[in-house]
Amino acid sequence: MFNLNQIFDGSAFSSIGYFDSETTLTVADVLACATALVAHSPGRIDGVQQGICILMSRGAHYIAAMFAAWRAGFYVVPLNSAWPAQKNLDIIARIQPAAVLVDDGASLYTDFPVLTTSALFAAPAAAGNDDPRHPAGRLLASDIAYVIFTSGSTGEPKGVVISAGSFRSYIDWTRRYLGDYAQAQRLLLTSELTFDITMGDIAFALAFGTAIGVARHNTNIPSVLAMIMRHKIDVLYSVPTTHLALVGFAKQKKGADLSTLRLILSGGDRFPWQLVRDYVALTGGAHFFNVYGPTEVTINCFATRLDDKFELAEQGKPVPIGACFDSLDHVLLDDEGLPAAEGELCVTGPQLMLGYHGDRERTAAAFITDPRLPFVDRPLYRTGDIGYEEGGLMYLKGRIDGLVKIRGYRIHPDEVSKAIDTLPGVEVSAAVTFGGQSDAALAAFIKLKPGVTLTGPEISRALKDLIPAYMIPARYEFVATFPLNQSGKIDKKALAERL
Repeated sequence: MFNLNQIFDGSAFSSIGYFDSETTLTVADVLACATALVAHSPGRIDGVQQGICILMSRGAHYIAAMFAAWRAGFYVVPLNSAWPAQKNLDIIARIQPAAVLVDDGASLYTDFPVLTTSALFAAPAAAGNDDPRHPAGRLLASDIAYVIFTSGSTGEPKGVVISAGSFRSYIDWTRRYLGDYAQAQRLLLTSELTFDITMGDIAFALAFGTAIGVARHNTNIPSVLAMIMRHKIDVLYSVPTTHLALVGFAKQKKGADLSTLRLILSGGDRFPWQLVRDYVALTGGAHFFNVYGPTEVTINCFATRLDDKFELAEQGKPVPIGACFDSLDHVLLDDEGLPAAEGELCVTGPQLMLGYHGDRERTAAAFITDPRLPFVDRPLYRTGDIGYEEGGLMYLKGRIDGLVKIRGYRIHPDEVSKAIDTLPGVEVSAAVTFGGQSDAALAAFIKLKPGVTLTGPEISRALKDLIPAYMIPARYEFVATFPLNQSGKIDKKALAERL
């Protein structure tokens, strides 16, 4: 059968509901919005697919509008109303969208058409039509599904362009790998809607028909807990900082109940084994998965369940990122670009991005030709992460661009942090370098568990059994909280500036 819409055909689209603390929407509302979009502008002009920028406040309407744009054949560009206005305007100018979707009453000065929430979701004729074929926007595998703009190390946003075929490959992997959780009723979006974790949640809903809840105040942990309890959320996928904050709050809050959670996924950064143990205890046995992947490889490319692998923690091993997806291939490359037991993790397969929006030079630099197939130019995406495999699982040592040399030794600060995280009483840590090139040293910022007291010398003595002496930090800073970057990860640049 010819696929009219690569994302929705054969999916559970018609079963998905959308809700937040104030609103509930259905597939009929999505179809109404899609009808309004098509009435305003076709998804293609002279055969060229058009984009839709979404600049709504965080809520159910935002996600429903995203689905409506796909249904109508557009690609979507998620924006954030909390970003500086100029950043949003710059991205809109780069995309030149068919329309920008905004809240009622929002002020946006742009040359491109602006559509408001009420205009989009007030089409009664379409709202009464539950025919899943209407409107049937054409969306082929080679078309674009979305463009996510990441911060970029230079501050210039990188627009990662993901095809509908790549996104569909991830949806299909979700159905295969997480099929045991097909009966899940409700998931909760706690990540920023401009992050690909949100796309991972959407993929789960498309695979199984799970209702999508949106935490309107995603950084307010009491509010997130209240939504979990009120709506009996059973799937939660977020960054480690959110998980750590939620677990910490739930352990102290009388009456906190996480028992409805059955599937927990964490991605985007490393975390300690204790987080897994805490969730198992607080939920009464939820399954916990670690997922890993750059935005450029469509959300994730490695995964593993962790709550059944505590023997690895007992052996002193760090948390693994898991095994490569069955639909993808990977290789570790050494400094010479040759396959090795330890090296830069490179990935290939149907989930690779189309490229960076308007930046061919940066796109070319992100890929390398697979040295295992010298007779063809098969692209490998360079993740920038140093990894090694053991027991069928991949472990990460740190970032290539985070590699430092101290007293002649090459050190990955993340490897030091992982060792510190295994120490009793440590909740989470981050290691950064300070000093000049000739006198560089490591500093560790450490958050201890409530009621725990540790000193720098005590930590140094404990680390002597875990890592070489040259990797032991020269300085320790104990903190109550960590600064976070826009991705919800620990902001190591901000930590280094404190030294």
